[in-house]
Amino acid sequence: MEDPNNTISENKAPLFSLASLDNGTVNLADYENKVVVLYFFGSSCPNCIAAGPDIEKKLQTPFAANDDYAIIGLDQWNGNNAAVSSFKSRTGITFPLLLNASGVASEYETTYDRLIVLNKEGKILLQKLLQRYSKKHVCCGRI
Repeated sequence: MEDPNNTISENKAPLFSLASLDNGTVNLADYENKVVVLYFFGSSCPNCIAAGPDIEKKLQTPFAANDDYAIIGLDQWNGNNAAVSSFKSRTGITFPLLLNASGVASEYETTYDRLIVLNKEGKILLQKLLQRYSKKHVCCGRI
């Protein structure tokens, strides 16, 4: 039977709370009733560095003014502040980047170089390997 919401999982996505590069704390629970894109990256991963500007251009910039949308980067390689700061500088990413996210990646059963989209109900709507994404597949139409 087809899921009318196109969700991958009927369960809510695992909640997390992580330190951010700007010395704050980001809690997924604070994004209730928003579409949330989770960008799992490795701070020195060549594919992640190459994809970063495209993600900023196609997933952050056009939707930044939407109150019901957010994108969060999670460093799955547990790099230090300097490594993640370098990643941010190299990619031009403006959305929050979170540190020490390997445990979160495990909870989501994913790894670096991946996008996960959560719908407004907090359920996983889309999981995407970035190496294989194309311009027409960057974002799913039901967001």
